[in-house]
Amino acid sequence: MFLILILFVHFGVVFAQQYPELPLDEILSKEEQNAIGVPKLSAAEKEKLRILVIEKYLLGFEQGEEEGIKKATEYFSREQNILSGDVIESQIDGDFEGWEGETIVKLMNGQIWQQTEYYYHYHYAFMPEVIIYDSGSGYKMKVNGVDKAVGVTLLR
Repeated sequence: MFLILILFVHFGVVFAQQYPELPLDEILSKEEQNAIGVPKLSAAEKEKLRILVIEKYLLGFEQGEEEGIKKATEYFSREQNILSGDVIESQIDGDFEGWEGETIVKLMNGQIWQQTEYYYHYHYAFMPEVIIYDSGSGYKMKVNGVDKAVGVTLLR
């Protein structure tokens, strides 16, 4: 929550629609970075974290300060599993038309995953990037352009 408050006070509405050129060191203190394992991340993973934090801040800012801070903090806590454990990064092989309840997704790496958590959301994208990670209670797939990570299981 401290992180979001700092961003809110420092940068307010400046964020608008783009990702500002704001280094991770200005977003998270060294202590916060160490606590979540940032020093162990590659440059690409640090950039993804920077964008994730900014996206969640923007999501919160758009919904109002208190509710937004709460939602962004909860989201960041849930999604910090991306930083630890195995993460699969790939792209969907072809069209993605959203989540329908039991959606089957074929990835460019040859894996096939099926939705296990009910969620319905229409979103069309051609070959969007995905991140799959172990949430502790199963795997979650985050599709670029869809806010929610959805429970999935590996078919093959």
